[in-house]
Amino acid sequence: MGIDRSGSMGRFAQDMEKALRDFRDALHTSGEAGEILVARADFAADLSVGGYKRIAEFDTSYDTGGCTALYDVIVQGTQKLKAYRHFLKKEGMRVRAVFAVFSDGRNTVGNDFAGAARALAWLEQEEITTAFIGFGTEAVQTANDLGFRNILDVNSSSSELRRAFQCLSRSVIEYSKSVLPAGDHFFVI
Repeated sequence: MGIDRSGSMGRFAQDMEKALRDFRDALHTSGEAGEILVARADFAADLSVGGYKRIAEFDTSYDTGGCTALYDVIVQGTQKLKAYRHFLKKEGMRVRAVFAVFSDGRNTVGNDFAGAARALAWLEQEEITTAFIGFGTEAVQTANDLGFRNILDVNSSSSELRRAFQCLSRSVIEYSKSVLPAGDHFFVI
């Protein structure tokens, strides 16, 4: 999960931290909690792609500052997912994945739009669900331009952000239990 921590996201800091806690709690109390691993990639001017952890270990802290390395988080997050997925498959495990990004959508650091678009195309080719939770019109346009299949606009409000995280947690839980149809239906539960 890519989390935008850039300065422009500062107005959402309290709401994001609460929504992250609610997300963790919803997944942790589900019957599928033991089957779900989450990696968190925080991005601003710098990028921190964490390792895959059980949901109980999911970090819910949130702070902001700096620029937005949106393209970099997509490229590096995809590389990490690809490597971990390969490892799990070699161990004989069935792997289902969701690649989700939360952002206001304005990349201000790095310029690898083509690399980010290729990474998303690879995710789609591998039947990995891609989801973008955007904060406003610019974010939705960026997500469309990059090739995200499932896009949810939270319209820059705390209630919409809570709704997005609730929808994401329900979708992840359902996705871990069964086969969902491919395409643009991830946020429809």
